Order: sequence, then C-alpha cells, then structure tokens
Amino acid sequence: MLILVVVAVMTVMEMVLRKVFNIGKREKNRPRYVNNMHKWGEIALIVLFVISYIMVINLDLEWSYLWIAFFFAILQLFRAFMEWKYPIQRGEYIIHLFGAVVLVIFILLVSYTDWLNRFLGF
Repeated sequence: MLILVVVAVMTVMEMVLRKVFNIGKREKNRPRYVNNMHKWGEIALIVLFVISYIMVINLDLEWSYLWIAFFFAILQLFRAFMEWKYPIQRGEYIIHLFGAVVLVIFILLVSYTDWLNRFLGF
C-alpha cells in the first residue's frame, strides 16, 4: 500500500511538472534508451542490484526493504543524467530527477522516523 502511495505521488507530480516546465508527453515511438551506453549502464545497475539485494536479504538486515527504494533512486538519477547529457526529448530528464528526489525523501523519512513500523508493523 505504501508503494502505491509513492507511485501515486510521483504520477501526480509528473503531470504537474510536465505542465509547469512545458514538457510534452513522452513520444510513443521514442526508444527507451538514448544510446548503447545508457542501455548497458541500466543492465549493469540491475545486475548489481539483484546481486546486492540477495546479499542483503541473506544478512537479514532490518532495512533490506529500503534497498529497493535506494536502487530505484539510483536508477532514476542515472536515467536523468543520460537524458540530460544526450537529449532526445527536451526536459524529460526533469521527470526522472524529480522521481529520484521523491525516492530519496521517502528513504530518509522511513529510515529516520519510525512511522512505517508504527503504522504498518514493518
């Protein structure tokens, strides 16, 4: 349920950012990756995440659920950098940058407060 709230916040804010910064909708025929470095960089990040997540789960650390949010924040930052550095569609990197900021704020809220444990029992 908490993930749905974060996704809903990110979706609403994406619509607002697209209006404020006058960023058009993502072109349907636009490739997902700006170049091969972007494609292989994301694949490498995903492989590193899977390997590290398996190690985190095996260590049975209490913050292993935050590892997923941390990974998506890093992935969003990488996408934002690649779309800023090699622009295909103007301003699209702002959306990914905002997504990373939302995830970092989520990580900080969860790790420095006990509200997740108090309300949801994690």
